[in-house]
Amino acid sequence: MDTLVMLAGLAWDPEIRGILTVATGFAVLMGSVWLIVATNSGIRLATLMSAAALMGWMVILGSAWWMYGSGWKGDSPSWKTIDINVGDLGASGLMEARLLPNPDEMPSAYELVVASGDAVAIAEFDTLPSAEDNPDISAEELAALQADRQLRNEIITRSELAAVARNVTDAAGLRELGPWRLLATTEAGDAQAQAAADVLAHPDLGFASSVDYKLLDAYTMGGKPALQDDPNRWDRIRHWITSSARITHPTRYTVVQLQGVLRQEVAPGEAPPRPVVDPEEPVVSVVMVRDLGWVRLRPALVTIGSLLVFLALCYWLHVRDKELMERRREFEASKA
Repeated sequence: MDTLVMLAGLAWDPEIRGILTVATGFAVLMGSVWLIVATNSGIRLATLMSAAALMGWMVILGSAWWMYGSGWKGDSPSWKTIDINVGDLGASGLMEARLLPNPDEMPSAYELVVASGDAVAIAEFDTLPSAEDNPDISAEELAALQADRQLRNEIITRSELAAVARNVTDAAGLRELGPWRLLATTEAGDAQAQAAADVLAHPDLGFASSVDYKLLDAYTMGGKPALQDDPNRWDRIRHWITSSARITHPTRYTVVQLQGVLRQEVAPGEAPPRPVVDPEEPVVSVVMVRDLGWVRLRPALVTIGSLLVFLALCYWLHVRDKELMERRREFEASKA
């Protein structure tokens, strides 16, 4: 009875159950092959042959892992924070980051929209709801809706504008801020997530949760050359060839900026108000570098290690066959 209770407890433990499943499968599959070979060749030869076959199969499996970056993978690419700058970027620890203008030295995204005359940008960020579009609401509700939309238009970031109307930010020179270029929100998702996590990990910055700050803009520099806008087929082929032939990976940096928001009262049962940055709060710039990781390192080690063991076992089998043939010739010579 005690044994049944112990086995029932093991069945509910995923780690132990997984180990037992793999061990059972290995014993059944490999053990059955070894047993069949051992009945015809003996224990020693069956062990050598089975081990050599296993290592050969591991070479094939490891090669597939190595080629596609799957299986037992290493560390995936990620962003590593190297500096968190508060206030003036001229004091950043990264020399290249000092070349990036501070946010107050550039026109706001709303100013760019108003001055651009771009139909898409104006329709998205400089248009208010009208009574014709909302005939079922009162004048007070329409005024509140228009005020909320106007606030939303005025607090948009340059990265949000770039995601909708890239030509507006490009015309303002934000694609070439020295070595830096503006990232749209659709391009900076993983970098912004890592920056938010690193900022919350430093309580001395004054942010207790994500509602205490607003993500502003993200900039990047370095890395492999990107595909140009509206590429044709030959552009794509040329970019694929040059990227594949490049041996080194240029270092890539990204700066994600955020700023504290004004404290606003939230009435019970109502949606939280839009976050509005506090102009008295300094801009926090998180400087990060791209760590390419080692996704294929472990598959490469598995493949190379299995290949070496496979070659050693094959050589051992070859030496054994030569000794066996030599003894057979000696036996036949003694009989003659």
